Formats: sequence, C-alpha cells, structure tokens
Amino acid sequence: MTITVEEVDTSTAPEPVLREMHEHYIGHDAEQLPDDPPMPFEQRVALWRHIPEHQDVRRFVLREDGEIEAVAVSYMDKYEDLNNGFVRIHVRLDARRRGLARTLATPAFDVLEEGDRKSLITDTAARSDWEPKLEALGMKKAYQDKRSRLVVADIDWDLMGAWIEKAEERASGYRLLYLETPIPEEHLENWCAVMDVMNTAPKEDLEFEDTTYTPEKWRDIEEKDMAKGHFMAHVAVDEESGQFVGLSEIIFQKYQPDLAWQGDTGVHPEHRNKGLGRWLKAATIKKVIAEHPEIDRIDTGNAGSNEPMLNINVAMGYKPILITNAWQGDLAVVRERLGA
Repeated sequence: MTITVEEVDTSTAPEPVLREMHEHYIGHDAEQLPDDPPMPFEQRVALWRHIPEHQDVRRFVLREDGEIEAVAVSYMDKYEDLNNGFVRIHVRLDARRRGLARTLATPAFDVLEEGDRKSLITDTAARSDWEPKLEALGMKKAYQDKRSRLVVADIDWDLMGAWIEKAEERASGYRLLYLETPIPEEHLENWCAVMDVMNTAPKEDLEFEDTTYTPEKWRDIEEKDMAKGHFMAHVAVDEESGQFVGLSEIIFQKYQPDLAWQGDTGVHPEHRNKGLGRWLKAATIKKVIAEHPEIDRIDTGNAGSNEPMLNINVAMGYKPILITNAWQGDLAVVRERLGA
C-alpha cells in the first residue's frame, strides 16, 4: 500500500488528472445532494481553469496505490482579509477513519502558514460526523449557510407581479436598471460601489474583513466568470442621486443550463423598508425565466440569521435543501491538536 500526496494546479493540469478529480468530487456532491444530477465535467473544469487573480487557490490529491482517496483545497485572498485562510478536505466514504484527512491537512496548512494566516476557516454539512471533531480541535461554529432551491414550475407569477406593482408605487423615487456581463463602462464604478452593500449582510460569529471591488478587480473576475457562464442583474437606482442602492443577480452555468444561481441580493441600509428587495428579486426572476426557459431550478444561499432575506425567499417558494456550518479557529492550535 503506497500513499502519495501531490499538489495539482488545476489551471494547467492535464485533462486526465482533472477527470480523476472530477470523479472524486462527484462522490462528494452526491453525499450532500444525492438527488441532484452530477455536475458536468466541462462545468467543473471551467471553474478550475479560470481563477480570478486575487484568489490563491491550491489543491492537493492523496492517492493510495494510484487511486484518489482524498482531496484538499486551500484558499486565501491575496490582498484582503489577510488573517484568514480556508481549507476543505474530503475523504472518500469508504476510506475514512484511517488518518487520511490528517495527512492532507499538513500541506494545506503549510500553504496558510506560508501566507502568514493565523485563522483557519472550514465548513461541513450541519450535524455531520466532522462537527464534534472540529470542536475538539478548538474551532467554533461561527456561521450557518442555508442553501435553498426555487423550482421554476412552482413560481407564483401573480405574486411576483404584485410585488413589482406594489414596489413601483411604494418606491416611487427609484427605478430598476438591467445589467449583464460585461458591465458597461459607464456603470462600472457605480456597480463596484453597490457591491459594498453585501458587507452589511449578517456575518454571525464569523470573523472576516469586508470585501471591496475596484473596476480592475471586477474586470478580472468578469473575464474569468464568462468562461464558466455569465450573469445578469437588476440594480435599484436612486433617481435623486443617480447612485445604485441595491442589487439582485443571477448566475448562469455555461455547461449546466438547467441550473442557475441567485447570487448577491442586497439593499443599502438607508434605502430599506421600501419594498426594493422584493422588487429586485421579482423583476430579476421574471426576466431570467422569460429569456432562459431552459432553467428549471434556481439555488441560493443565505446566512441562517438573515431573516428578512429568508422571508422573501420563502414567500417566493424557495425551499431549503442543504445546511452547512462554517467553523473558525486558531490555525496553530488546530495544527497542534490534529498533529498535522
């Protein structure tokens, strides 16, 4: 029995290696959402090949007698949130309880230490066998993410129309503007500014810094994302100032056209309680489905404590399909206790 660990740069790795890794991740995905069809290989490769410049992403593969038994990924932002690093490890179901996760943790933690990160973040399905182990390693449960799904066939279009009509009356000093990739140059700075609204979303007990966007950073993200799919959004425009004060975006998958993602939705705190959130969500869904009838389901994720947004989603027909918890702890303490 021979165990080897190698780092794989997915942006340049040969296709046969990526296909092996893809097969492993199909098993990981099936554990979380067993009723979902597998992600197409082409979609996963697009994600792996096109990584934005500000992201430092490393992947490690553990093989036993040549077969992949476990994978790990580490992630750091190169320019922001410089105290945190993220690591996720997945061991094949029939290869667990043999210390393989500990073996893979060593190179993944090394990457974080080389980046001078002191705080470690990971996530796992709620109530999984991993959670007591993470707690024993000194990590705290810091954030809950609720992934929900909207089945297009179940959408109440009369309700969506009522939301739009009511908001147009209630928020008379605002209008919606439709945008899609690439964001037109005349709107780019305003778009980057409105993205800051997502820093007001609940962080719960997770300690991390705000994310900011510049036109240069956004253009790089946009270029990479257009290889994976594209996105469209509505923004709420304050007629008096001309500023974008809210947004709601939908992300399309190039090689998985029946599934879309409801990305960021948020309204600036000074412009809330006017029905803008419902207006943005309803208008966006209406346009998306009219132009992309191939979509049959839309997924989204929200903090478990984000009651206002969750209430909107529930009213729209979103139903929870997966709950994951993010855990955070001192990297040095975790390494010592794990022996990695």
